[in-house]
Amino acid sequence: MIQLLFFVLFFQSPNCGCEQKPEINVLAVVNGVKITRRDLSIDTLTQVSIAQDTVILARSRQLELTINDLLLKMEAKRRGITTAELLETGVTSKVAPPTEAEAKAIYEKDYNPKQSFSSVKNKIMAQLRTERVAARIREFANTLRAGAKIEVVNQQVTPPTNEAELARVFVTVNGVNITSSDIETALLPLIFQVQQQAYALRKRDVDLRINDILLEQEAQRLGTTPQALIYSHVTTKMHIVTEDQVRAYYNANKAQLKGDFSDVKPMLMQYLLELEKRKALVAYAEQLRQAAAVQIYLTEPKPPKLRQLCCNLVD
Repeated sequence: MIQLLFFVLFFQSPNCGCEQKPEINVLAVVNGVKITRRDLSIDTLTQVSIAQDTVILARSRQLELTINDLLLKMEAKRRGITTAELLETGVTSKVAPPTEAEAKAIYEKDYNPKQSFSSVKNKIMAQLRTERVAARIREFANTLRAGAKIEVVNQQVTPPTNEAELARVFVTVNGVNITSSDIETALLPLIFQVQQQAYALRKRDVDLRINDILLEQEAQRLGTTPQALIYSHVTTKMHIVTEDQVRAYYNANKAQLKGDFSDVKPMLMQYLLELEKRKALVAYAEQLRQAAAVQIYLTEPKPPKLRQLCCNLVD
């Protein structure tokens, strides 16, 4: 019934619940040499952990949002109106529109005088309105909560470790259960986003390690050093960066660059040289890969089928 949901959420970390498949140790094999999870850099592991922490933090927040959403639906049903109508009467209509004077005060306090007030006025007023709507939503939610019977059944909002745990009840709202399944379903888009980030970080690290192994193997085969190979196959293949190219790049990106051309020219020259070196490195790495036996077992995550999940959950 909800087996597909659990398959999508099968996880590595007991705190994150955002690994799409069971953990595999060997990520790639290069001419018989294994690259494992232990070979990933500290930087990659740290960035993956930071990305996964967003899911850990979001899980508790999602429970609060789900409680509010359920209370909103219940109140709308009690009044015989739609949730959109309830939000209009309980939130939108209660928010005072920001004035130009209020926007001007924020402009004078927080904005650079080089920016004209007219150029940022709409942005400031939109920000003020967003903040006021958010504050009113919190007030309205607190009002609904004050008149509701909310019972916390499980303090720890953790990911499921098996299919049966999807039925765990975290909170009851006026007798209606909010389960682990409700939270995990709502988090699917965020979980998939984190899966994509983790995959991209690991894939980049694995690709670099594949290139390093191939370079070392090629140097050993030829009786030379990796540095000598880099010089002959990369450094000597790099195109010279001309001043015209630097100026063209400056003109195309002037809005994002600070300073006159003469001020940023050395930095841009170095940047474009690095791009040229990267292109040459990629080309040489591809050449080495074509003559090597490389198997990559790290697989890109697949997006969850939300419609199918919803259907499975109500069966």
